[in-house]
Amino acid sequence: MATASYDTNGDGYVDVQLKDTNGDGYADVKLQDTNGDGYADVRYTDTNGDGRVDVRESDTNGDGYIDTQYADTNRDGYVDTANYDTNGDGYVDTANYDTNGDGYVDTANYDTNGDGYVDTSYGV
Repeated sequence: MATASYDTNGDGYVDVQLKDTNGDGYADVKLQDTNGDGYADVRYTDTNGDGRVDVRESDTNGDGYIDTQYADTNRDGYVDTANYDTNGDGYVDTANYDTNGDGYVDTANYDTNGDGYVDTSYGV
């Protein structure tokens, strides 16, 4: 597995790390520390090796938990799954799905009270 790491702002912490996990010569995982705390808060993954990002995960509030996750599971170039932890408790409370691949959300689930269970679900 080839890895390249960069400290782009000179603070002594790795800001960008690229990994070729499948040995094809292309980076399939890219980690970024956008807020300079020494921890990756954005992760891009090319799970199928086609050179495009299929999964993007972000820790937008810096608490160490993934807050947003976007996935292109059918590999059409569009996000078909989007998960959000809007209240920062470490659990997904909003999930949107494009199950037919037309680029629009056709199913949305919400945990509005934060108890870990879906309270509202919308479907087309």
